[in-house]
Amino acid sequence: MRKVETKNDQLECVMRTLRECCGVIAARLLSEEEKQMVLDLEKNVEEKIVFGMCKSLNEGMRAALQMEFTVAMVIQSSKFPYPHHPHVSMKCDDQVIGELITDVGTLEELKKNSHNFFLWENFVVYVKRLPKDPSGRSKLRFIYPSREAIQLQGLPSIKCSAFGTPSTEGDVLIKRMLDVSSEEGVVGTCLVSFILAK
Repeated sequence: MRKVETKNDQLECVMRTLRECCGVIAARLLSEEEKQMVLDLEKNVEEKIVFGMCKSLNEGMRAALQMEFTVAMVIQSSKFPYPHHPHVSMKCDDQVIGELITDVGTLEELKKNSHNFFLWENFVVYVKRLPKDPSGRSKLRFIYPSREAIQLQGLPSIKCSAFGTPSTEGDVLIKRMLDVSSEEGVVGTCLVSFILAK
């Protein structure tokens, strides 16, 4: 007779999977109180102007903090398997005003157009799309979208997952929560959250 897997068994399996990922220094579940602390801090950060342009909205962190289980992780970013450059776009409501471009040919074409401005090497701002009126400009946001946690793909116990990359301030708080002190640029943090399949 096959043993029925309990919720605790599923949780232990997920935690073991995360801890065994290359580059993991520390990982643990956050309490509801800790999740609220991180969310409050991230909301405060979102009110600041970034890149001299507009406020931000970290959908990845918000999604990760709203799921049933949220694991805070301290990682060696050069070894941990995840996209090292956060996905980001600039939007006003649903219109894309700026975005990361990874295709070299597209990038070269966009650079030829004087109506495009590059915040960095591969992030284009479509100047003609920038809102002209103050009300439109106040809606402009850098969006860090929610992504699936690739570290949990293929686990049968996972119903859905989310991956979040914190702000610099969030990074400091998470390291403090996990009792890891490091100012090395290659030591970062992330949140991996999930809902267990019933």
